[in-house]
Amino acid sequence: MKRSLPVFVCALLLLVSCGSSKTVNVGSGGLLGTEKFQFGMPKGGKVVDARYGQEVWFAYGAIAGISGASANGIAISHWFETGKFIHTLQVNIVLPPDGSFYEGWLEDPASGKQISTGHLQSRFGDVRHGLTFESDEDLSKFTNVAISLEKDDGNPAIGKVVAEAKLKQIER
Repeated sequence: MKRSLPVFVCALLLLVSCGSSKTVNVGSGGLLGTEKFQFGMPKGGKVVDARYGQEVWFAYGAIAGISGASANGIAISHWFETGKFIHTLQVNIVLPPDGSFYEGWLEDPASGKQISTGHLQSRFGDVRHGLTFESDEDLSKFTNVAISLEKDDGNPAIGKVVAEAKLKQIER
């Protein structure tokens, strides 16, 4: 049962992404709360987000654990005509040890340059972690995604990478 829970959660996330906006009750009878997922869906051959305008670039990739870490999820990035880059992570991974946290990273495979996308949050105190990162810079060349386990010591350098993904551009 414990192994099937992450698979079930990923399947649920994929099913939820089939609509433009869905609210999902989580937990037994929705006792743990609700989550709202919003995804731009093509209409008339174009993806238009109410906040950022028309999407001009889209990529996604499956997140998998490495270095013995058990993790799964999805990384999604968008570049919009208004000059906004949005990157989201939805990851199932065990809670970090006390004094540690997970951090997301984007990397340009050509240059090796890395950008922190911030700390992953677990809103419900369980394996579900996520983040949304926004930039006014076109980061569509940053197609490597990493999740690192960081000690809460103020060191800005990337720590031990425990999960990764490769973004694949999709024409929509």
